[in-house]
Amino acid sequence: MENIILPIKEVEKMNLEEKRTYYQNIYNFCLKQKYKNYSSSLSKKMITNLAPKLRNYELEIYGERNIPLYDSAIFLCNHSNSHEFFTIHEVFHILRRNVTPFGASDCLNPLALKLFQLGDVTLIDRASRESSLNGMLEFSKKIIDGKDGIIYGETTWNLHPILPMQPMKAGGTQVAMITEKIVIPTIFEYVEVNDVCLKEKELYKKCIVVFGKPVVVKREDNQIAKTKEIEQIMADMRRKLWRQLGIKRNSLDDINKEVYLNHTYLKKFDALGFTYDSEHEFQFMLNAQNGVENEYCLDEKGNFVPGITHKNRTLQLK
Repeated sequence: MENIILPIKEVEKMNLEEKRTYYQNIYNFCLKQKYKNYSSSLSKKMITNLAPKLRNYELEIYGERNIPLYDSAIFLCNHSNSHEFFTIHEVFHILRRNVTPFGASDCLNPLALKLFQLGDVTLIDRASRESSLNGMLEFSKKIIDGKDGIIYGETTWNLHPILPMQPMKAGGTQVAMITEKIVIPTIFEYVEVNDVCLKEKELYKKCIVVFGKPVVVKREDNQIAKTKEIEQIMADMRRKLWRQLGIKRNSLDDINKEVYLNHTYLKKFDALGFTYDSEHEFQFMLNAQNGVENEYCLDEKGNFVPGITHKNRTLQLK
């Protein structure tokens, strides 16, 4: 597999014709492949029927006109919390689309792993290059065969108090180049209550799903530059939505520290079927070794600083 999908730096050394040939060869390889399918129409129906029962908030969908009517697409999404697996299946069921998400198996317990398999998630072990490459090929094959692909560019939840998007990896752009499908920048905005909560299920007023204008990704494009372009589009989409909703996140001074810490704690440790391990997740973030911030905590002096809130430092709740 390592000879089929090359590192980005090697691909960007190719001339335009070499790039086109390289991606066409991967496309042709995907056409011939067959993969195990743990999902069925019945299992997907079970998940979509379960989804509304697990959320305690409204669901709103905007921008459907940006989705192609007669072709599959790649939906490049932001990543916020544990609800998104169910939200995706509910939203795309409403839209009558056949969806296949791309996700990580290394963070799932056995029950969640089985559920994700039933939901047609292409699963990878993010610590394994071979698993990641195999997953990329399987995911591309499903999209070529007519399914909509869902992929999270940020690779982990964005828990930052004011940053609309964490730096995105180029996987979504790469799949677009392999499959020659358009990219739909997609925002899942979970509007949080402005108060301290006792349970994770109390955190959200609504989830707003916004489908942005399609982005055409050409095989001769620079993967990194195109990914940055889409990342900026998605960041702008979130900021615009925040303005419309009256949400102020321009600086840390706009953040209610008590509410942020409480909500982050509940997202990480009180979500149904999930526990978020910040230290494990941090290693998969782009440029993690260069001091990327993803969440804030209180230090020993009570200052609000970049860092991890651990489970043994339970926050005082109402």
